[in-house]
Amino acid sequence: MGMAHVSYGWQFTERHNWSLGLGYVPELSNHDEMGIFSARYRYQRGSMYEFSLFDHQVRMRPGSFGMTFISGRDNDLYRELPDKYPDGYYYSTARRLIFNYQWNLLIQDDLEVYWDLSALEVGVVNWVRNNKFYRDNYDFLGLDGIFTYGIGTRWRF
Repeated sequence: MGMAHVSYGWQFTERHNWSLGLGYVPELSNHDEMGIFSARYRYQRGSMYEFSLFDHQVRMRPGSFGMTFISGRDNDLYRELPDKYPDGYYYSTARRLIFNYQWNLLIQDDLEVYWDLSALEVGVVNWVRNNKFYRDNYDFLGLDGIFTYGIGTRWRF
């Protein structure tokens, strides 16, 4: 969701979370800089495991699942596609759906650190349609070609 992403979230019940956010992708050799808006739903499982880390009690919650809708502002998006694409075949957009899986470490009641594994919906579709290509060119049954990961923190105010 960009190089940096800040969001504000609401916890409706112990397991259901919503958030809205803004992100930033810097300019790279193959695209201009981009701003990102996100809306995310996350379901966090109730299972918690406690352990001691550096003489501090930490709670771990494995397996939060989520979906995020992102919309980007990018000057490089196609307004018209080249002639080689048939009408209706491909619609270039900066709107994407991201599926994610998180492991959460609750350091304190108001501080959480998480590891996030994510895949864009187009990556999942490509992996299904071109599975042999992904298996031949990427590790872990080709899944290494569609997943990205990130780390982050959450503070509760």
